[in-house]
Amino acid sequence: MAYPNIKFQISAKKDLETLRIFIREADERNLYWLIFNTYPRLIKYFDKKNDWKVLDDKALRDFVIKNYKTRKGTMSRAMRGHKMRWLKVAPRYFELVDALFAGRKWPRGKHIAFGTIWGMYPRFLEDKTFQIPFSHRTAGFVSVVIAHEMLHFMFYDYFYEHYPKYKRDEDNFFVWHISEIFNTLVQNSPEWLRCFKVKSLGYPEHKAIVSRLSRTWYRRTDWDLRALIDEIVAEASTLNTSL
Repeated sequence: MAYPNIKFQISAKKDLETLRIFIREADERNLYWLIFNTYPRLIKYFDKKNDWKVLDDKALRDFVIKNYKTRKGTMSRAMRGHKMRWLKVAPRYFELVDALFAGRKWPRGKHIAFGTIWGMYPRFLEDKTFQIPFSHRTAGFVSVVIAHEMLHFMFYDYFYEHYPKYKRDEDNFFVWHISEIFNTLVQNSPEWLRCFKVKSLGYPEHKAIVSRLSRTWYRRTDWDLRALIDEIVAEASTLNTSL
C-alpha cells in the first residue's frame, strides 16, 4: 500500500487566501475562532454591524506579511518539530485507516500541510492540502490535526463514491456535518487514542450525537463502515444543516 508523504510548508500567501475565504463565507462564530480570539486588535478592521465587511483590506494583508517576516525562524523550527512528531505516529495512523476503510487506496493530491497563524485549520478537498497551527500548548495536538484533515480526504472520497446523491452543492453543509461527526467519533475511539494520546475536539453541535454513537460503537472491535455512516447520516438529519 502506498501512503501519502505529507509535505510541511510555510506560505503567507496561503494564509491570506484562507483569511479571505473565511471573510467571504464564515459566520460570526467562525470569525472569532479564526481571528478575533487570538488577535482581538484586528476587530477594528471589520464592520460588525454590516455582516462583518472588511474596512481595511491592506491593513489585514500587512498584518499577515509582517507576522510571517518577524516569525520566520520560529515558524521553520515549529514545522520541523511537527514533521518529526508526525513521522513517529504516521505508520500506526495509516494502519488504523487501512483497517477502517478495508485497505482503500488513498485519493491522489498534493498532501501539503501549511502552517497557519489563524485559529482554525481548514482543509481543501480539491488539491488535498490543509493547514495546521504553528504552535499549540499541547504538542501532540498538531499530529491529531494532521490525522483529522487526512481522514477527511479519505472519508469524502469514500462517501461520494457510495452516497453519490449527496454530491449536490446544496448538500455540502450536510455532508460537512457527517464528516465532522465521523472524524470525532473515530479519532476519540479507544484504539485511536492509544496511538495519539490526545482527543480530537469536534464541534459543540455534534457533541450529543458523538456521545450517543460512542456508547455502542466503542464496544465493538470491528466496525462496519457502511453501517456506521448510515447511522451518522440519520443522526445528522436531525441537525439544522441549511446554510
